[in-house]
Amino acid sequence: MTDFSTKKRTRQADTDDKVKKSNDSVSNDADSEDTTVCKRPKNKDVDKQRSEIEMLMKRIDTPIDINVTAKPVLKPPREFELNVRGSSSGAGSTDFHYYQQLRRKENMRIQLIEAEAAEDAAKEKYKGDLDLLKLKDDEKTAKNRAKRQKRKKIKDKKSEVKR
Repeated sequence: MTDFSTKKRTRQADTDDKVKKSNDSVSNDADSEDTTVCKRPKNKDVDKQRSEIEMLMKRIDTPIDINVTAKPVLKPPREFELNVRGSSSGAGSTDFHYYQQLRRKENMRIQLIEAEAAEDAAKEKYKGDLDLLKLKDDEKTAKNRAKRQKRKKIKDKKSEVKR
């Protein structure tokens, strides 16, 4: 891979043919102007990403660990301070914010509990539906098996009678 952050561009490469053809007519000032070096501006984010990709490409045989966001951990409820006045009169400037923080955390905890309960209920419902379908399938298979065996017995009786 080429490292674009240190690569330099020159106008000389584009105008080499022109300079060679008209070397007599071009003065030294114009020649030096054509060979000026223009550096690309450095982009730290791009350079960082490029270096990370180069590191991954060097170790192409090793598996990449992709971090998957884990479920939020359900913490036990906090001890509530009973003297927090919230938005009532006489509350201090920090009391309201403390009350809001406690309320927000408790509401998030309750939402997590309800979401887990809903997920468990959906799993149980799916499991019940799956068991019901399997039971129906087993009943149908047993019924078809009985029909096959009955037909086989009839066929065997007919073959015995013919002998």
